[in-house]
Amino acid sequence: MPRPERALRRIHHMRFRSRVLNPPLRFLLAWVLALGGVSSILSGDDLHPQDGPHVDIRIFIDADAVVFQLEMNLVFLDFLVDFPREDPARISSVEWPALQPALLEFFQRSHPVRIDDRRVLPEMEELQINDPDLALLPLFPISGEQGLRKVRFKLIYPTTSMPSKVEISWTTYPPDILTDLVDPPPLDLAAELDAEGVRTPLLFTVDEPGLTWRALGESIDARLSTVPDSVIEPGSRVPVLAIVFFVAGGVVVVVGLLRARSTGSPIPLVAAAGIEGVLLISGVAILLGDVGTITMGGGLRPPDKVEAEAIFRPLHSNVYRAFDYVEESDIYDALDRSVDGPFLETLYRTIFRGLVMQEEGGAVARVTEVRPIEIEIGDIVMQAGEDGVDRPAFTVACRWQVDGVVSHWGHIHERTNEYFADWDVVDGPDGWQLTGAEIREQDRLEEGGPVEDGEEFEI
Repeated sequence: MPRPERALRRIHHMRFRSRVLNPPLRFLLAWVLALGGVSSILSGDDLHPQDGPHVDIRIFIDADAVVFQLEMNLVFLDFLVDFPREDPARISSVEWPALQPALLEFFQRSHPVRIDDRRVLPEMEELQINDPDLALLPLFPISGEQGLRKVRFKLIYPTTSMPSKVEISWTTYPPDILTDLVDPPPLDLAAELDAEGVRTPLLFTVDEPGLTWRALGESIDARLSTVPDSVIEPGSRVPVLAIVFFVAGGVVVVVGLLRARSTGSPIPLVAAAGIEGVLLISGVAILLGDVGTITMGGGLRPPDKVEAEAIFRPLHSNVYRAFDYVEESDIYDALDRSVDGPFLETLYRTIFRGLVMQEEGGAVARVTEVRPIEIEIGDIVMQAGEDGVDRPAFTVACRWQVDGVVSHWGHIHERTNEYFADWDVVDGPDGWQLTGAEIREQDRLEEGGPVEDGEEFEI
């Protein structure tokens, strides 16, 4: 077996050893290399360590602090700060104490962070360096050990409460030697942001070097697209009691007129007119007071095709937006807004399996965009619900594409899948929800061929 392949096989068996510096530190960085396995989002080859400068950026926002968790190889480090050392591929125990103040001064000066419109300076914690497995050196023909050895640390920007706005600037972009070794462009930097229970992929570039994050609150509904309400016909308002009074008044007049003719006396007609006047006035008062009025007709009605498509689009989008959340309970709560109970577990299981890497590490890919390509509304019917109420329902044949990304070794790896499926949509007691889906086609656009019918879809 060639040496590079042996090195890749060893990624999942790497052991990081302790390394004594001044003061003593334990250096545990295995979590990065754990992303080297095969997943349904990216092939194993996509996730191998890559040569050149790299930095892994994770940003966390909560009520106590804005935290940057950074991990960079020495190639990237040397692009940030002037840190001369005897061996470029290593940092000796004598040189180590000078690294923290050099890094802290650089980030305080060059990478400003503003929290609620106030500039905040960072503190540094947990500065560590790995002792890598040199069997991976064949993967770094340009950078050598300098590209394999990495430092990891946290920058802490303290807060007194949950921020409403955080402004982040990233100003340094080393050359991307993997794109062009002769005339390399600036390296785009992948990052991930965790805030309010949601994890979001980011990309810092020379053209878009900053981020402004604004709090949305903890409400799940605030993060999901709005689904139109059920279509309800207003029905006709009928003033039944007022009509009774008016009819009764008319009957009294007719009876009085007939009695007056048969007796030749005007008294019955005069009496009938008086009674009719009372009934008429009472009927008008009842009509104006909206007393005894009932609604006839109306109620739930099936949507037309345009209305049905407007209902399906946000439901379909919200299924994927639910997986922006980190905690499983939050994902379930968000899915529950759009998916009927019996179908929820199936949908969660199939989509989550497609987003989570199957081997070590459990890295989760993030959906960046869902694009409906074709939407065809099928049968629209009224059907009996579990509560005994007839409710609208319809079917949808939809073709759509999903862009997914995972951050690894400071890069964003992308994949696009295309799907075609039949969906069932029902207007239940909690509003419109998806109740079933049958996948018809599944294609990975970048690599591989179509997935056979009957296989469960991934994302």
